[in-house]
Amino acid sequence: MDPGRIAIRALVAYAFALLLVRISGKRTVGQASPFDFTIAIILGDLFDDLLWAEVAASQFFVAMGSIFFAAAIVEVGSARSRRFFLLVNGIPSIVLRNGSADRRALRRDQLSVADLEHLLRQDGIGRDGWGDVGLGVLEHDHHLSVIRRRDAEPVRRKEADSVRAVET
Repeated sequence: MDPGRIAIRALVAYAFALLLVRISGKRTVGQASPFDFTIAIILGDLFDDLLWAEVAASQFFVAMGSIFFAAAIVEVGSARSRRFFLLVNGIPSIVLRNGSADRRALRRDQLSVADLEHLLRQDGIGRDGWGDVGLGVLEHDHHLSVIRRRDAEPVRRKEADSVRAVET
């Protein structure tokens, strides 16, 4: 196949995929779930098949539309059913509790302590600040949610004002 036809097929496929992504309201890649990643692999293979003319353009459009339709059904099902959401996306796991790493949970999620340290540093928490963390929850999108212990949370303006009122 000549380069001009490949370029045209690629541009048409790109425009169609962009249209479907915009319609589906997909999140950013950093928020991708395992389900989103699986769809990306399938779509990548579909693009490959179209570019090298292994399938007709009409077959590509039907396959691509079908994948996005299935993804939309899963998204709606996930939004309406917590159980279905957890089935598709996985269950968040507590990997840090009261400053101590849960090694069993880390193994289950295939993380090392170094990985946990990295995730905590992204939240501005160094190794010496682990004691301030009540819970570290590894979410389904592989981001770490940090819940600080109440006594480790920064003072709020309202609390500071009440202390000043008592001192005067």
